[in-house]
Amino acid sequence: MGIVGDRPESGVRIDLARPVEGGPPWRYEGEATTERERFPLTAVVSADGNVVVDVSPGSPVGLADKVRLLARSAWRHAREDDLPPPRRIVRWRANG
Repeated sequence: MGIVGDRPESGVRIDLARPVEGGPPWRYEGEATTERERFPLTAVVSADGNVVVDVSPGSPVGLADKVRLLARSAWRHAREDDLPPPRRIVRWRANG
């Protein structure tokens, strides 16, 4: 089933994008969306896979860790193919 609407019914949808050119480090900007709110965020991924995440105040507990792990995983998979990390990362995660 496809996504209907701009907010998930539960959990959190994370949507990050980076410019085509540039990097490392690669700077992603985007947002995390819950059923009620949107939270701006950034993630910076270094050439060695270190990820620094900045989330807005009041963000769900553990959001920065979820984003860090997603960005790190995307970097790791791209590195296996000797490519830069993807331009866009979009994932849904359940609460908890």
